[in-house]
Amino acid sequence: MTIRFAAAWGGTTPAIARSLCLSAPLGAVNDNTRRSGPPLRTVSSDMASAVDANLAESEAALAAALMHFARHGLSAATRARTEAETAHASGNVKASAHWLEICRQLDRRMAAAATRRLQA
Repeated sequence: MTIRFAAAWGGTTPAIARSLCLSAPLGAVNDNTRRSGPPLRTVSSDMASAVDANLAESEAALAAALMHFARHGLSAATRARTEAETAHASGNVKASAHWLEICRQLDRRMAAAATRRLQA
């Protein structure tokens, strides 16, 4: 097997530097900081607490899905679906919903098919 090596042109500048747009800034920018000005719209305190609760719930579901993915790799969605089906068969509705949410975070279509199958 032949291995070919091509050295960079010019020796000091990388090859990608020639293809980059010179007018585009190359520095990193953090756009996650909060704005110093007022919010664009205001919400009632009841709605704000509901939004905060939904955000906390979705972040918890995402964290659980990531931990499950870290344990099982690419088969994590399949294992979550199996856990949901097992929990449903034993009558544990809360655990079944939990595992379906993890499956939904990892594979939306598989979770939708499992939900249809469990509801039938």
